[in-house]
Amino acid sequence: MPQQLAGLLPMIVFFVIFYLFLIRPQQKQRKERQEMLNALRKGDKVVTIGGIHGTLTSVKEHQVRLKVADNLELRLNREAIGYVTKEAKTKETKKEEPASEQQEDAGTDEEQNN
Repeated sequence: MPQQLAGLLPMIVFFVIFYLFLIRPQQKQRKERQEMLNALRKGDKVVTIGGIHGTLTSVKEHQVRLKVADNLELRLNREAIGYVTKEAKTKETKKEEPASEQQEDAGTDEEQNN
C-alpha cells in the first residue's frame, strides 16, 4: 500500500504545482477582465484588442459604440475592448478628490475650534 501511495505522490505534486502556476492565475485574469467589461461606461477612453483608440458613446448589453474621430463611430462587441486607458481612470479619481479634501478641511476646522 505505501508503494502505491509513493507512486501517486509525484503525480499529485505535479497537479498541485500545475494548478497554482497555470490554472488559478488564468481564472483570476479572466475574472478581472469580465469585471472590466461589466464596468464599461459611456465616456470611457478605451483601446480595442486590435489597437484602436477611442471613446465609448454608447454601452449596451453585448455591443458598444466607439467614437474614433469626429464623424466616425464603430459598433463593436464588448469583448473587443482590450482595456480602459488610464486617462479615464485619472478623471474619476480627480472628481472624487475634492469630496475627500472637503472632509479633511472640515476636520481641520473642527480641530482649530477646539
